[in-house]
Amino acid sequence: MNIDRFGRDAIVQHEQMCYTFKVAENPRELEDKKPKEDSLDWVNHHNYVGDWIIHPYGDSNNLPKEIQRVIQNSSDTPGELKRKANLLWGKGPKLYKEVIEDGDIVRQWQDDKEIQAWLDKWDYEDYLLKCVVDYQLLEGTWTKFQLNKGFTRLGRKAIIAKLEHSKLDRTRKVSKKNSNLSIATHGLITDFSFESMGDLMDISVYPLFNFNNPFQHNTTVFYSNMYSFCQDHYTVPDIYGALEWIRRSNAAPLILKALSKNGINPSYHVESPQAFWDLKETAMKANCLDRNIEYTDSMLQDYEAELMQGISKVLSEAENTGKFWHTKKAFEVNGSNLLEHGWTIKKIEQNVIDYIKAQILVSDHSSKKVSSAIGLNPAIGGTGTDTKVNSGGEQHYAMINYKTTQNDIPEMIVMKALNMTLKVNFKEKGLKMGFLQGANPKRLEDTTPKERPENKI
Repeated sequence: MNIDRFGRDAIVQHEQMCYTFKVAENPRELEDKKPKEDSLDWVNHHNYVGDWIIHPYGDSNNLPKEIQRVIQNSSDTPGELKRKANLLWGKGPKLYKEVIEDGDIVRQWQDDKEIQAWLDKWDYEDYLLKCVVDYQLLEGTWTKFQLNKGFTRLGRKAIIAKLEHSKLDRTRKVSKKNSNLSIATHGLITDFSFESMGDLMDISVYPLFNFNNPFQHNTTVFYSNMYSFCQDHYTVPDIYGALEWIRRSNAAPLILKALSKNGINPSYHVESPQAFWDLKETAMKANCLDRNIEYTDSMLQDYEAELMQGISKVLSEAENTGKFWHTKKAFEVNGSNLLEHGWTIKKIEQNVIDYIKAQILVSDHSSKKVSSAIGLNPAIGGTGTDTKVNSGGEQHYAMINYKTTQNDIPEMIVMKALNMTLKVNFKEKGLKMGFLQGANPKRLEDTTPKERPENKI
């Protein structure tokens, strides 16, 4: 038996047959332990570390990692998100002053040597680029503020010396025990997988940044984000609702690869519930702990291979006629939805052409749903109707519409920590930082031959 692995999915080839194997999840069940209440209700789910109550990001406090895994396995979504990042970044970050001209707010772009010297000391562009990427996926970003050293002891002027990006998967809002849980007061930074004792020991807790008293603490953290309806602490990104569509588009390439590889047609498509593997992994870790041995990921992969061997025997051997593969199904009530946790083995009819067309239709429809959730017009997202490239006119007006309507709030959120710092450190200058977009591109028919792209290369 040969197993080609693609993350948690696989193509299994046996002597007499072939099948595709996929670990399936419901997008509303992103967490390892699936509670029966609505998975968007995180307020009542708390973790405790010492005297701190951790406000979880997701029911099991791992939503950033789950979204990362789903997005990075997609063929379309990372490229669309990168296009959004490029559209926001434009020509890069620049200082500006706002003035009112003829009833309109106009940005006057500025050069300031003093501010620029301060910015260059801590690589502000790298910091902002990380914030832009975080915003495109989770619509929020964490920043660490650090004051200049020795300003109280040496009588120096207090300033914010630099800003540091803090990873979304490693930073959480926390509150003191017996406090008002709807108000977080600090940020806690650690590896929340807690795979080793070192993760429990390597914890840093900082007060949340207070703009009205910025020099109260030497180090503070700040979470800048898009507010989500009925959420106290974190943003539920728009892409959350499209995760199932992204998974569906991820499944199609796996099946089509099996169809094309060495002319092998998979006879079955096997789906297993993520909950099954979560419980098995937990049991194996507990067994290793009891036996005082180190758990490794290969142990679960070996178990998977053994299980696939058993499935192959049941599905492939002629003498197994009348035998069956038995699994249990569990049902969970989630709001108004009935969720099924169980294995499914679907026979793939060998009408290959129709089957390939069906998979392509599913993938195309998934791409449209993902583009809608991301908020990027297909004309500038890469594909249009039926995956055909849009005309230049469609792309031109889609670009202008996007730059006019879609960048203001993301820029405000990404720049919020830096612009608060400019007010603290250089209040008298009245400058802000923004992304210089430059002039809107012209249609080719509105340009002279000298202005056209092929003559500028």
